[in-house]
Amino acid sequence: MCNPAISVKLYRIHALRELARWGAAMAEKPTSGELFVNGDFATGDFTGWTVVNDEYMSVVPNEGRRVAVLKPVPYGARIYLSQLVVRDRSDGDYVVGFWVRTSDANGDSVPGVTRRTAVQMWVHPRDNLGDGLWRSMSGAATSSWAKYTWQFSIKGRRNQDFEIVFQNERRRPDGLSTLPAGRDGYHTILGPNEGAAPAALDDDDNCSFAVRDVTLFRA
Repeated sequence: MCNPAISVKLYRIHALRELARWGAAMAEKPTSGELFVNGDFATGDFTGWTVVNDEYMSVVPNEGRRVAVLKPVPYGARIYLSQLVVRDRSDGDYVVGFWVRTSDANGDSVPGVTRRTAVQMWVHPRDNLGDGLWRSMSGAATSSWAKYTWQFSIKGRRNQDFEIVFQNERRRPDGLSTLPAGRDGYHTILGPNEGAAPAALDDDDNCSFAVRDVTLFRA
């Protein structure tokens, strides 16, 4: 005959195990799908994003969607828009992408202008298993929307952070090229961006550009 006390004890142990499993499942972050928050700026603001000085950037409605408009900032001002995704398990295949074009304050295109964009994608190493990754996704914004993408894979790594940074920086006053800086411990990924090829610049260094539909997708 079954001992009631033993039955109650076993039931409690089972219940505690199920509760622990449920808690672990609730705490687990999604391992696939879209990783950026509010990449389409659908909230009408910069929820999910880091904004360094919102005097130079805004979210505006345009053509049935929301876009982020970045005004030109002084060279070296370090005023940018970014988003950081923390991953405890980073192995997998990824695609990062976004759309850009020239813009006025309302998000409308500016004809006849080709504006340089400054966009960087970082994979920050936190697992002490090797270098991180850095890829320039800078290109040219024109009056038509252009999409830039990068497909990459992470293998044999654990916790790493993914960060995208947008900046509309004016040219150096001395006209020289900007030297790479701050990338020790990162492997630079070379090669053309998957998207529209950068074109020759044709602007007065005073044009805004718009960004929309920023995505980081893990397959």
